[in-house]
Amino acid sequence: MLASRSYTPAPASLSEWRDTLGPCGITHGVVVQPSFYGTDNRVLLAALEEGAGRLVGVAAVAADVTDDELDRIAAAGVRGVRMAHFEPADSRAMGGFVPFSSFDALEPRLRSRNMHLQLFTDSRLLPGIADRVMTSQVPVVIDHMGRTPAALGARHVGIQTLARLMADGPVWVKLSGVANVSDAGPDYEDARAVHDALLAAVPDRLLWGSDWPHTKPSGTRPSTAALVRLFQEWTPPGHLDRIGKANALAFYRL
Repeated sequence: MLASRSYTPAPASLSEWRDTLGPCGITHGVVVQPSFYGTDNRVLLAALEEGAGRLVGVAAVAADVTDDELDRIAAAGVRGVRMAHFEPADSRAMGGFVPFSSFDALEPRLRSRNMHLQLFTDSRLLPGIADRVMTSQVPVVIDHMGRTPAALGARHVGIQTLARLMADGPVWVKLSGVANVSDAGPDYEDARAVHDALLAAVPDRLLWGSDWPHTKPSGTRPSTAALVRLFQEWTPPGHLDRIGKANALAFYRL
């Protein structure tokens, strides 16, 4: 792990993922590079190999990554790269992320390899980068429902910008990380309005994620099974299969 990481998580193995998500009916998944490994993707690539076709990945690479390395990770099952956007002196900023400023150099190289960008940010910051996101030549997946505190509600300008980028731009949103945006656990009812707003925007651009193993700098880890049930309770039956399965199968080429 990086010496400059913002936190040190508990160990989490692929066998634990199977034991935790298997009883919930989850058989395939997307492994996302966490910030505390920086651009060292060895653990991610080992998981993809062990997953034997049931897993694909989102890696982290620097702007000057070689073409050979991009080709190597793409062949191993990496479907996109992760970056983050924070403002200077942002109290929620974390070390280890590749900055969004690297996207300009990487964008054409990602496009030629059918890779997307996964962006970790706070939707309150989206108005400042919305024009750049709108012109992206690759799909952009926004992490954790936009990561804006649920207490601000769904009418916040950040959530409204997120919905507009989904409708008019190249943006997808992960319905994940409810426990990271809500202070009302274990039911997280304050996040329901955000969930509903995103669902009303463009259901075809939503991807559900368990967020296991729920790595976070502080606080109590949520129950994965409870989060699965919450998604099922909050999502109308007509959208469950689409957001919980079909969208991901197509988008990540699982």
